[in-house]
Amino acid sequence: MIKEAGISIYLILFKICFAFFKIFPLKNKTVFLSSFGDNAYFLAKELARDNGHPIVFVNQTRCKIDFSAIPAENKKIYAFESINIVDTLFSIYHLATAKYVFVDNYAGVLSAVTFRKEVKCVQLWHAAGAIKKFGWSDPETNARSARAKARFQQVYDRFQFIPVGSQQMADIFSASFHVDQSHFLYTGVPQTDFYFDEEAKARGLERVKKAFPSVIGKKVVLYAPTFRKDALQKMELKLDIAKMLEELPDDVLIIVRLHPSVHEAAKLPDHPRVLLASDYPHLNELLLVSDILVTDYSSIPVEFSLLGKKMIFYTYDSESYGRTQGIWAENSHYFPGPIAKTTSEVIQHIADPEIDYAQIEDFRNHWNTYSNGHSTKHLIMSIYEEESRGRSSHNETHHA
Repeated sequence: MIKEAGISIYLILFKICFAFFKIFPLKNKTVFLSSFGDNAYFLAKELARDNGHPIVFVNQTRCKIDFSAIPAENKKIYAFESINIVDTLFSIYHLATAKYVFVDNYAGVLSAVTFRKEVKCVQLWHAAGAIKKFGWSDPETNARSARAKARFQQVYDRFQFIPVGSQQMADIFSASFHVDQSHFLYTGVPQTDFYFDEEAKARGLERVKKAFPSVIGKKVVLYAPTFRKDALQKMELKLDIAKMLEELPDDVLIIVRLHPSVHEAAKLPDHPRVLLASDYPHLNELLLVSDILVTDYSSIPVEFSLLGKKMIFYTYDSESYGRTQGIWAENSHYFPGPIAKTTSEVIQHIADPEIDYAQIEDFRNHWNTYSNGHSTKHLIMSIYEEESRGRSSHNETHHA
């Protein structure tokens, strides 16, 4: 109750500020409100080719992407909902006066705003696929208060356009946000373009080797668990890293990357063959250097499948996770690799050279149907240039 009251007060203040700033003229600029920032990074890089188009980055505290690297002359970067009140006020001003607004997560402030009819609000979701449930599909959502549930739907209703890489993801968004198929753009997901760009991959590989030189010459295992709702401040890793170090060959190096919602890991061994890379900004570069991915209910496998490498799913808590967060299904379209329940089983699968490439390829095609290396350009054409004609012609083709 106290938390809801605090949220309500904040949203009222936000609504007042937003309404005031709507007095100012609407401008032909793009605002990215980012929790993660990966898709925004790729889209902004392409938009930067038009130096006359203003780009504004409004970053929440968990966003690790350095947008100062975007080669745009006309850009601004603000820390949103931080102790920097001035930055937050400028963020609200730009949200209220931008013709194009992209968000990449649930953004509660959208429940307090009404965009002008000329504004295009795009949900540039941070993941290319989904194994765990969210939104209305989250089993705990219905237990929330009536006020909270009304707020959730107000946010979802602001998403005019939702780019997707597959029909599966469109169906998941439809169930999770209670939106119909008219909202979806079958452009593919911008951040997946990276995996089709050999020059970008070569540069990324060099960057990650420079940041972590110990990966050179090693067999790299990336452990990337998703969050647990009850362990956002500190996550106790249930994978026994010390046991892995003891039983796996000396040429195996383990990288641990936590979900951005998790602040720190508990009890991580201090060892030269263990690296904590949670603060490394570009996940895609870590995937390049990784030979094997160990994860659980994360969407990372959707991108990793584009590299055609082995995945192991450490789902030690599948029963309890299904109750609290929910997963869509337990089949090869969600888990395209061996499933392990103990550290010993994970070690066995790492040591086993067998890889089911056909299963990985099927998974890749299922989730990345429209992500073909040109997703960023296709999305820009849909939103900025040929939105009406582009959407109607694609949907006619898609449903033919």
